[in-house]
Amino acid sequence: MKFVLRVLVLLVICLFIGYNTDLFFEKTAEKNEAYDKVEQKNIPTEAKKANETSDRLPTNDESLGTFVNQDFSKVKEKFGDPIRVDKTPYGYDNYVYNQPNTSYMLVGVRNHKVQTVYALGQDLNLKPYQIGMSVEKVFTNAKLQSEIAFYYENNFYRFELSENDLNMRPVVSLGSGVYAQLNFDKIEGKLTSVRYLNKLSFIKMHPYELNYQGKIYKENVSDALWNQVDKAADLEVLEITNVLRERYGAEPVADEQNVAKVAYGHSVDMAENKYFSHDSPTYGSLGDRLKDGNVNYTKAGENIAYNYIDAGAAVEGWLNSPGHRKNLLEKTYTYMGSGTFRKYYTQNFVTK
Repeated sequence: MKFVLRVLVLLVICLFIGYNTDLFFEKTAEKNEAYDKVEQKNIPTEAKKANETSDRLPTNDESLGTFVNQDFSKVKEKFGDPIRVDKTPYGYDNYVYNQPNTSYMLVGVRNHKVQTVYALGQDLNLKPYQIGMSVEKVFTNAKLQSEIAFYYENNFYRFELSENDLNMRPVVSLGSGVYAQLNFDKIEGKLTSVRYLNKLSFIKMHPYELNYQGKIYKENVSDALWNQVDKAADLEVLEITNVLRERYGAEPVADEQNVAKVAYGHSVDMAENKYFSHDSPTYGSLGDRLKDGNVNYTKAGENIAYNYIDAGAAVEGWLNSPGHRKNLLEKTYTYMGSGTFRKYYTQNFVTK
């Protein structure tokens, strides 16, 4: 009888541990389908003229949007030296500023010219916008557009926004070939970040479904460059996660290299074996993979994403998915490991 009771107690303990391992484990995952929708079409001249975006919004002389297409020296004069420079697959380098987190931004620079700015810090000047601004206030004087169209070097490009795009990441023209992608926390209805782009970075990143006539601009990314891009993305995922955790009242998580190795292995496995799931056909569940990686923990969770344009887009995708958001902002997690491989993102959290 005592033996039976011991077995039952052990079973209960095992079930409890297994339950807590997956307590914040979201089985759905974030996959960006729009990035693959690029099509060359014969677009009638009348349609080009009708669709060419002409709306303009007022900007502020000191707003970050005014730095786009300007020499990087102007950014340096105002903000000083970046903490590091990250590689991207889009032909520009990201100059990273995060001192403090409330001023976090990535400034994309090519040939000394600013191509794009990803602005996440709540203290940054984004006028007429402000981080935390309500959706209603953002669009008081702004018109939602389901299409953005423009010419670039005698080529015509038309980006089509889905209903999901309009709700989560609409875009507006600021004039002079500069656009602002407005990224929202759709759950709380607030502005999370602003991504400023010039025409070339818009084309290369194509964050929306794209129809074009003429030339498509795409970088040839070597394996060596991809390795640098992936390592940079891991750092950015950690930083952006901690900016958002601080904003939503959670303590930052520390980088844990053994956890990161497990995350990276899962991203590589998904890419090489062409699947997209938390459960690996070869290496099993998150719990299995953490055990194989000699990671001790009391609770663990995982977020995965695929085909997002960069780390910022992937993390904000998780923020807008209830299960992933729960992992992202869970206050009891103390460590995180990020593993990126060729646009496959895996983010593992653990509590020790």
